[in-house]
Amino acid sequence: MDDAMSSWPRLFRLLGQHSLAQMLSYRLSAAFVVVFGTLFAVGELASLLIYYQFTDSIAGWGLHASLALVATFGLIQHTYQFFFVVSHEALMDKIIHGELDYDLVRPVDSQLLCSLKSLDFPSLINMIIPAGILVYAWPHLDAPASVTTLGAYLLLVLCGVVFYYLLNQLFVGLSFWIERPQQLAGVPEYLLEFATRPRTIYPRWIQFALAVVLPVLTATNTPVDLLRGELELSAVLPLLAAIALLAVAARWQWRRGVRRYVSAS
Repeated sequence: MDDAMSSWPRLFRLLGQHSLAQMLSYRLSAAFVVVFGTLFAVGELASLLIYYQFTDSIAGWGLHASLALVATFGLIQHTYQFFFVVSHEALMDKIIHGELDYDLVRPVDSQLLCSLKSLDFPSLINMIIPAGILVYAWPHLDAPASVTTLGAYLLLVLCGVVFYYLLNQLFVGLSFWIERPQQLAGVPEYLLEFATRPRTIYPRWIQFALAVVLPVLTATNTPVDLLRGELELSAVLPLLAAIALLAVAARWQWRRGVRRYVSAS
């Protein structure tokens, strides 16, 4: 166990170097990812500016709070994509085509290895715009700009990233049982689209479903509630509970799935 743990920093460094070399080899593809990420961010900003031309508040959220929400969504989304999205896409194909053998016999945790096999550096570049939006919006909100507040905000963003990873991991893991899981694998992304808006704009039953039962709204809204000075610690509990339950479920699914795995060789 100690040897496996001590090998992770070196292994992660090698994976990062390999991913960076891949990005430099396919610079045009990487450029397209950055361009489309930028266009998406600009579109979100433009829509918000249009909405707030006609009102000062939408469901109790002002312009700067909504900007912080867009920034938070972007940070969670691009952080997940940087660490996990390429690996998840490859993992699905490996499971379907029976090409997972080499990853399963390595002396490290196979689920974590398959989740972190490749890093998406263009997504790291795409974090610049959300970070800039957050820097602009935060001084207009109620929470003081301090190291403590920043640390708490980043911790909540990290919780959102972990939640989104686990949700995607569960859908990717369905590849062990389903031959064509690609359409189902897009469900977490569709759900997260709800989280680009304040939870208060939705009917109560949707708020309950997506803030308590499956807290995608909580993942993006609570960091901004912190910056607005309106965060209640009880609001974070559904997210923490969901992370714990999804972690157990994803681990159980992986172990059962590996038993069902059929090698192509």
